[in-house]
Amino acid sequence: MPNVNSFTETVDILVKQVNIALENVIAVNESLTTQYDTVTLSVEELNPITGDASTVTYSLPSYNYTLNKVNSLAQTMDTFVKGEGVVLLDDGTYRKVSTIPVAISPARITGVSAPTKFTTRDNWFFESMMFPQLIVSFDLKNKIDDRSDRVVVKRVIFDNFSDEETQWFLDNIVGVNRTFYETIAYLGEQGKRYWEDEETLELPLSTEPYTGYFVILDKRTVDAKEWYYLDTMNYGVTTDAPTVKDHQLAIGDTLRYGNSIWKIDDIQINEKRIHVIATVGMDHPSISQQFEIYNAPFSTKQLDIPVGYDECNIIFLKGVNDDFNIIGDDWSNSISFYSNYLIVNGGNLTLEEYYLNYVADFGRQLEGQAKEKYIPAFYGVTPDAPVFQVSDFAVKQINTQINSALDTDAIKNTQTQIESTKTIINSLQTTIAQQKAQLVELTDPGQRADLNSKITANINDLSKRTIEYQSLVRSLATIAYENNAVASDPKYRARGFFPIPDPKGTPLQQVIQFEYAYRYLKMDNTGITLDTYTMNDPSTGQTTRGVFTDWTIVSTSVLTKVYDVSSGTYSWVNENIADGETVNINQVDIPITKGEKVQLKIRSISEAGWPVNPQKSAWSDTVIIEFPSNLQGSDQIANILTDAGAEQQAIALDQTLSAAGVPTHLADSIPNPNSGDGTYFKHQAVNLAFDLKVKNIGGIITVVNTTDLQSQLDNLSLNTYVTLTRPTGAVRSEPQLTGTLQQLLQSIINKNPSAYDEFYDIIT
Repeated sequence: MPNVNSFTETVDILVKQVNIALENVIAVNESLTTQYDTVTLSVEELNPITGDASTVTYSLPSYNYTLNKVNSLAQTMDTFVKGEGVVLLDDGTYRKVSTIPVAISPARITGVSAPTKFTTRDNWFFESMMFPQLIVSFDLKNKIDDRSDRVVVKRVIFDNFSDEETQWFLDNIVGVNRTFYETIAYLGEQGKRYWEDEETLELPLSTEPYTGYFVILDKRTVDAKEWYYLDTMNYGVTTDAPTVKDHQLAIGDTLRYGNSIWKIDDIQINEKRIHVIATVGMDHPSISQQFEIYNAPFSTKQLDIPVGYDECNIIFLKGVNDDFNIIGDDWSNSISFYSNYLIVNGGNLTLEEYYLNYVADFGRQLEGQAKEKYIPAFYGVTPDAPVFQVSDFAVKQINTQINSALDTDAIKNTQTQIESTKTIINSLQTTIAQQKAQLVELTDPGQRADLNSKITANINDLSKRTIEYQSLVRSLATIAYENNAVASDPKYRARGFFPIPDPKGTPLQQVIQFEYAYRYLKMDNTGITLDTYTMNDPSTGQTTRGVFTDWTIVSTSVLTKVYDVSSGTYSWVNENIADGETVNINQVDIPITKGEKVQLKIRSISEAGWPVNPQKSAWSDTVIIEFPSNLQGSDQIANILTDAGAEQQAIALDQTLSAAGVPTHLADSIPNPNSGDGTYFKHQAVNLAFDLKVKNIGGIITVVNTTDLQSQLDNLSLNTYVTLTRPTGAVRSEPQLTGTLQQLLQSIINKNPSAYDEFYDIIT
């Protein structure tokens, strides 16, 4: 039995306690210097009841391990304080940790008055209506708070309504650094137009840029450091397609294990082992588990701003404190660019080229409708039909421009002279004919000579009048030729204006166009007989009869819309019917000819729904427009010039005949009153040539002189008688003639015995 509480036992226990204390001191000392996470301490203890001894092993955390844990806790707390931490809840979800003041219930809101006025805020949203949308991106990392996920954007959109304005923007705005106030002031000084658009944009959600998992195959201590052996050292970029692991772990990369973050501070690529130190969390990696590549949150701060086609943009930015919804005090400096010159990311097309070829821009249509104040047909109000009278219209000749350069008074005067000369010519021709008829009835030589003198004088006067007539006609023809005179029938139109009905509805809906219908009536004001036509429908095989209307419908021009700079919209412009250069919407123009009647009706067209589905009024009451009975039905000047042309051709024919002597030949004829069949004498003796011949010594006949037959007849001596031998040989006493005439007559009788009686009667 042992000696309880003996000196020997007590010393033995004391020695053991001292040894344990020494081992503890050694273990503590080792924990301060070792690189291991823990130090093992084995102590032999006695059971005070049974007295049995047993060895108890204790694991002491090393100083290095404790320091790493403290640093990890400190970094974790710093992360929470910064609002960057993430906490795992009991339901398995993560929540971001945000630092906020002490929670205090907001005070009750009181004293808010009802509004009596309103303001406007620019909302340039049209870029969001493009497909695909066009955006420009700005990297705001380290320029705004990492916890911010909103940015206030103000865009000053320069009005580049022309190429010159666009070039001015490029020369004076792009590349120049100005504040917002300086920019607005400068544009105002230069008299330039612009719009402002302010909106708060959310930063886009970001996808973790990298993905990869690393299975822990083993954990060993090498050179007093704990290393983790992995199945792979590669990871890849996050994509929807299978990941291509073309990235490799390196010193400084961070890994996640559970809810803890570890940082690689040493690596052996060939052996696929890493040494890590804890930065956030308390989890301890173990074999068969896995690390995951860790992407720090808020690593990117990319702002995407939509832009449009052919825009001159000046952009200003303000950060937002999301904890208290406070925006920055000052705008950034200007960021200026012309959208059409931007180049598509990953290609070489400009924004202009890309937009024109690939973008469907619905916003541009909405923008146009917004500026044009388009009123849909659904909200349209039926307009009133116009009210007018037949006295509002008149029939006018519309082709008065033809021959307008001519001197109409001179032409009319010349035509009067032509008609007067023609009258004189006709009178002379009649007088000459009557005088010739009288000539053959006279037997007194004196009276015949006197009448012949009058005939000759009238013929000479006729010749002069004819030349005068030809000259006058030729002058008219020359006027027509030199002035390009056109012989055309006059064209007439029933024309006039009618009152425009007042706008109706809310907002006011303007009458912007009209349709007028007209048809021609019979003299009893009834319509013409309508024709019927048949139409075969190949789909049904049926025949349908159709009646062709006698109404013709004409659409007038449309009221003009112009851009109002002050309001930034388009508005209708009232027309001035006194302006002869304008085709007005309330004017009528209907073809009409002499003897016709036209029936007219008109209806109004509203801007509501125009042009797809415009609102139209009912047809107005009809009026009947008649062609005035006192209106000239033909162009007098054109007729005169036409007649002059025809007479010019007749004169040319007369001149051709005159050159051949036909008029002179015809003018020498006289009637033969002794002829029962109405024959006439072709020529008078005074106009017949006669060769006076003599027989000289030797029997040669010579022409002594060529004279007219009348002169030879006048030389006959009616007091000398000769004996003419009858063909039968009988001789009787005859009037004596000159020897030459006797020889001539005897020669004729010898050749033509029947002429004897005729000559005898003439002589006696």
